Amino acid sequence: MQRVTKLYQKYAHLMRGRYGRFDQINKALLVLWAIMMILDRWIPYYIGNILAVAAFALVLYRFLSKKIYPRSNENQKFIQWIAQMKDVFKVKKATYSYFKCPECKQKMRAPKGRGKIKVTCKNCHTQFTKKV
Repeated sequence: MQRVTKLYQKYAHLMRGRYGRFDQINKALLVLWAIMMILDRWIPYYIGNILAVAAFALVLYRFLSKKIYPRSNENQKFIQWIAQMKDVFKVKKATYSYFKCPECKQKMRAPKGRGKIKVTCKNCHTQFTKKV
């Protein structure tokens, strides 16, 4: 038990004043490391292995860094960048107005906010105007 406490004290002494956080960038880098380790066999010229080692070295560098505020700022910028990428690739959901054809009662839809539109029923080819 004394060995465990000594080991813990040495670890605590080593980590004193260091960043030591498992933040979003470190998580992303570890995921990249794992993916590169898996794909290493199929990527030529050891590129996958080099990228995996570089990602893991960057995680260690960030984890052991004594520059706490710059590492925290990097993480905040990364989180903002991820949010921007989610917005870019986000599928815009259009809201629709549903109505029926006055002749054949076929259900139809049109995007909301278009004002008065001229609609042609695909079933009976009746034309009518509708406010959506």
